[in-house]
Amino acid sequence: MSNLRFSVIYKFETFIIFILSLVTFLPPLFYSLYMEDEEILTFLVPVFLALFLYSLSAPIKSRKLSEKEALFIAVSIWFVFPLFTALGYVLSGFIHDPIDAYFESVSGFTTTGASILQDIEKLPESVLLLRSITNWIGGLGFAVFAVSFLTTRLPIGRAIVKFESSRIVEEKIEPRVKEVTKIVFIVYMTLTTTEILLLKLTGLNWYDSITYTFSTVATGGFAPDNYSVGTFNSFAVEVVISLFMVLGAINLQLYYVAYKKRSVMKFFTDQEVIVFLAIISGSVIFATTVLYISGLYTDIYESFRYALFQIVSAATTTGFSSTDYSNWHPSVLSLIMILSLIGAVGGSTGGGIKIFRVIVIYRTVKGELKKLAHPKSVYRITIKGRSLENSTITTFWAFLSLYIATTILFGFVLTLSGHDLITSFSASVACITSLGPGLGDVGPASNFSIFNDFEKLVLTFEMIFGRLEIIPVISMLFIKNI
Repeated sequence: MSNLRFSVIYKFETFIIFILSLVTFLPPLFYSLYMEDEEILTFLVPVFLALFLYSLSAPIKSRKLSEKEALFIAVSIWFVFPLFTALGYVLSGFIHDPIDAYFESVSGFTTTGASILQDIEKLPESVLLLRSITNWIGGLGFAVFAVSFLTTRLPIGRAIVKFESSRIVEEKIEPRVKEVTKIVFIVYMTLTTTEILLLKLTGLNWYDSITYTFSTVATGGFAPDNYSVGTFNSFAVEVVISLFMVLGAINLQLYYVAYKKRSVMKFFTDQEVIVFLAIISGSVIFATTVLYISGLYTDIYESFRYALFQIVSAATTTGFSSTDYSNWHPSVLSLIMILSLIGAVGGSTGGGIKIFRVIVIYRTVKGELKKLAHPKSVYRITIKGRSLENSTITTFWAFLSLYIATTILFGFVLTLSGHDLITSFSASVACITSLGPGLGDVGPASNFSIFNDFEKLVLTFEMIFGRLEIIPVISMLFIKNI
């Protein structure tokens, strides 16, 4: 790492942190002032700390970032900025253990939604608003949010956005990253505003409408209530949230393309979206049938209602729940874990392996099987009308191998303390896919407080690995060789 200019890195990173601190802490600060809940320092101290750290970089000249420096910032900021929110949680007095506070913070920004809080409703509304905002910001990514808000000429390189937000911004639509991020941000704001209004129409108050929307469009899953969406016992609320979980799990740039082409059919001609919706539809039908036949619910309507919400929540890796599904048939529980591993559409706020990778893997396997029957034939793997180079396919398989290996390794680490297999490996899956709740002792009616501090730190790292899709994190460890 000797060729990295750490002074330049410091200036860029502290600047982004300061911008993010304003977006993260000012809304709950104003709400705290309105509610007079005496939580002002919870939000002011992190902002002033970020400002102080950035002010120290004033003598450093702004220079164009190299690829390696951009990679270092894009990865390291995911470890650093959650410390500021963790500080806020500790200052609030409701999370005393710094490791717990860091876990909660990382879980929010990575849109995982896993929590160590045993009684969420004890926290002031302003602090719960902060939790939801961490989901909302994390849905787009730190770099996208920072670049979207920039009005200065500080040279933020396109490499930061490319490394940190590969699942959000694809540079092929527009040559200028800043323009792309603003387009995506406008789409994100439009989804957010629309869902808030629709939830208000279902009967929710403004606070619940806003906090649940922030977590929904980001496919994050943080709820301000102990029983998540089940608190409202409203099918109308569940339908609205289900709809926007799906919308958040679709490539955000498709909205721009659909707008530009003036055609909603762009959504239904996109291969990933078609496969994604087909998987959800088939899974809902299967889960509804199993729940009804098993006699868990008295009629087909109830079976469909609860199956729909839980399946959509899992497939989009959101992690909301409308009921405690831990006692459901094992086949449905297995399906929930599988759906979270498959994940959402590429370029969305959702986690998981991603649909486009699943398509590539399927076609690669299919092509190899055809080669066995016809060795002299040549098969090209295509997706969205583009042929993939062998190097790209190799990268897909490398990612999948690392993804599976990481999931197994972290699950194994959790078993070392005596946690059962279901709890350990479902917690690992839930963290790397950004799902949130797992099974066993970390099911929808439980939380992650059962783990010790070391295990919580391990899981926070796994959340970040999953959010950044592993390869950038590993690349940073070997940055001198790239």
